[in-house]
Amino acid sequence: MNNIIIGNIISFIAALFMMLSCIVNDRNRVFMLQFFNSFLLAVASWFFASYAGIAALLISSVRNYIVSKDKFTKNVMIIFLVMSVILGAAVNNRGFIGLIPIIATVQYTLCSYYVKGVKETRYSIWANLFMWIIYSFSILDFSTALSDLTTLIINTLSIIKHRGRKEASENVSFDEFDYTTEEI
Repeated sequence: MNNIIIGNIISFIAALFMMLSCIVNDRNRVFMLQFFNSFLLAVASWFFASYAGIAALLISSVRNYIVSKDKFTKNVMIIFLVMSVILGAAVNNRGFIGLIPIIATVQYTLCSYYVKGVKETRYSIWANLFMWIIYSFSILDFSTALSDLTTLIINTLSIIKHRGRKEASENVSFDEFDYTTEEI
């Protein structure tokens, strides 16, 4: 029981970094904040005896750091994909549930390489959070599950807000402006 409490405390601290990553508008800062999040969640996963989670999160933290420094090449991506699958499967002690961190890590690794915009990164985060929420509830990491759910909501609102701003700017036409001038 103490391990679950300790793991949840560490997960809560990690969650703050994930929440921050969803509101910054710089891709490199998004990934640096997620580096801290992933690393702390790997530590927390030790207390939940989630070995596939530890492997996936350590790989993710290194990947996030490399992405934040703009050093994430296609070859590096392939190495991370292979490591995620092989190491994750080798240490999986949770059966089907233990596959979720592996799938989530592969998904986000691919997106980390192919997705470059902030908006697209937010969509990728959304899909990734959804998988981690399911996983976190299943290993009794309620702190991460609830904070990821909160982050998912924040991220959703950020996506909607960004979409609303974009649609508003696209709907402005020149016909809406009054081109008459008053003479002084």
